[in-house]
Amino acid sequence: MDHSYQGWQEALAEEFFGRQHAGHPTLFYVDDDVEQELRHGYGLEEPLTQCVGRFLRLGDPEPYSALEDYRWRRRQQDKDGVPAFLPLLACSVMAASRMVNDRNHRATAYHARFSELLTGDEKRLGSHHYEPISRMWQVLASWQYSQEGARGLCTLPAPADLPSNRSMIGFAQSQALLSGADRSFLPKFFRSLREHGTTWPLPGETLLAQIEIRGMEQHFSKGFRNALREEEFRPFLARLIGNYAASWDGSDELVPTGVTRAELLVRLDAGRLSWVARLRSAEQDTRIELSGGVVLEQLGDTAYYEVTGLPVPSADTLTRGIRRDGDDLVLSRPSCSVLVLARDDVLGVWAGTDGFRPGEAHVVLAAPTAQRDVQRLLDKAATTGRSADTSKLAWVPQGWSLHKPVTFHDAVILRRALMEVQGAVGLLHPPAQFKLRLEDGLKLAPSLDPHLYLRGGEPQVVLPDATEVTDTLLVDGKERPELRKAIAAGRPVPLAVLRLEPGRHTVSYAGVEIGFATADQAVVEPKATRVCGFTIVDGKASPSPSLLDQQTLPTGITGADGTGAAPQDAATVMELCRRDADELLFTAADGRLWTLDIPERPDWWTERLPDTPAPLRFEAGFHGVGGWLLERRSGRWKGRPVNPGTPKPKSAGDPRAWARAVLNAQQASAEPSWAAYVQAAKELDR
Repeated sequence: MDHSYQGWQEALAEEFFGRQHAGHPTLFYVDDDVEQELRHGYGLEEPLTQCVGRFLRLGDPEPYSALEDYRWRRRQQDKDGVPAFLPLLACSVMAASRMVNDRNHRATAYHARFSELLTGDEKRLGSHHYEPISRMWQVLASWQYSQEGARGLCTLPAPADLPSNRSMIGFAQSQALLSGADRSFLPKFFRSLREHGTTWPLPGETLLAQIEIRGMEQHFSKGFRNALREEEFRPFLARLIGNYAASWDGSDELVPTGVTRAELLVRLDAGRLSWVARLRSAEQDTRIELSGGVVLEQLGDTAYYEVTGLPVPSADTLTRGIRRDGDDLVLSRPSCSVLVLARDDVLGVWAGTDGFRPGEAHVVLAAPTAQRDVQRLLDKAATTGRSADTSKLAWVPQGWSLHKPVTFHDAVILRRALMEVQGAVGLLHPPAQFKLRLEDGLKLAPSLDPHLYLRGGEPQVVLPDATEVTDTLLVDGKERPELRKAIAAGRPVPLAVLRLEPGRHTVSYAGVEIGFATADQAVVEPKATRVCGFTIVDGKASPSPSLLDQQTLPTGITGADGTGAAPQDAATVMELCRRDADELLFTAADGRLWTLDIPERPDWWTERLPDTPAPLRFEAGFHGVGGWLLERRSGRWKGRPVNPGTPKPKSAGDPRAWARAVLNAQQASAEPSWAAYVQAAKELDR
């Protein structure tokens, strides 16, 4: 892959998924005009379509294999980086932006335009070639969700949101629906609706209906108007514009790209409501001051901030919305008529969430205008919490209803109910799932193996969203009846109930397989940052060792053969000895006697420790030997035991020299162990 393709990858990654998009809904919108702007703005000489077209393997069953190989090579270098197939996906969006009726094609003809765009021939790339690109879109969406909004909020539809006849091309079409001009117009449209006191946010279907009733279609792009007329694609358009409405903070413009948006969330703790801010960007100060005396203080090493200077959450502040500006940061919360709280793993308390989470408990608060919609949803889908809590709790906003704990044990029923009810709850869909993945579980030594789990603490399997469940979940190649209930309910599937044996395991679904391992324990080996060994020159090893770099490491000789070494039963004991001692002795229990030499001071002492006093200490190691360490200073002896054991001075060394040393230092300690050494020395000296 040449520098031209890599240049386009880096330009698209920075333009659409750079950190300046933190907290913002991100559309990967590319048409002919945008392509020219990017080419000139980033100094790219080769046009995008020409660059991508050079790497297609036309006539091959897998024409995009070279681009996929490049993506995997880049992923090995940077696992958290933007997936390296953006130039190809950008071309797929450009093809979608050209889908209009002309003399040759209908507005719905996509693949002919895509093929003509990249090859100059409308028949070279057909629909049967497009499936890998569909998978790339899902990988991109999963990556964006994994960044938790730090690279922009994902606007790609889940597979379940797409009409069956658009299951592959719908991802590219979704990004071509709202142009930049459309997004600039949205706040004006939203404000015109809010001026009439409408409950906010409105569901997307209601917003589309208002566009048609008010005759505002002419303010939107041709792509938007075409999608508005298509019944099959209209539900996703409703979802997309509804998400923008939910993120609108009430100002005359959406928070500009490049300005970090801090989300203002409601927290329920110790029977009171308060504010907490969440920043999608990781590069922020621990203290941030905004207009109006609002101050954000970071909560430990998290993305959350304590908020002071705002009125407490109430019926008024929740329904009006809040916005405060600072330097390159906006703290905002859109108005809402339904507030959903769930347990936050980081905060450890109830906090606001974007949507319902199947299988988890929620606290649901509803304004009077939304109580009918909330009750309809709970009656249709909730397992618990259907009846409103009538107790008079001081923290509940005045006039609002309270339901707790609300749980939805069947995600399929929940999604269907949300589509039917719409209204004020129409935007509270569960988070989209794009690929088979593992979550939770008790990990053993992630540095050793990121997919190694404690036996009995296996993870849960999250299945991707699909239009219908026709595939079978296999664990180690077999279908497990114990998992059918969770699969049918659309919930994460727990693997711990299977009582798997320690070892490697696989989970496969819809042609995708992921692996993990279980064990009862794991030994974590120390990680070597530098490797020492012998370089090889002309087939011969160098006579002395050296640090091996990336070039010499693969061919160098490292490690040592320890097969003939005798094992050491006793661990090494390290003691600190004073440098200003007049004499240092070690009297071993077996009768051996050593004089410890004081090592020279290192050269770097005078550079780094010019004012250090002289009596610093040095280390002395004792390998598999026990006894007493004796220090003489100012004519007095002091002793410390080092695995002293029972003295048997006749077994080794020079017993008489050992006895004289012990008797000279017999006042070194009052411990019974040292008294035994002194007694043994007296018996030898008789």
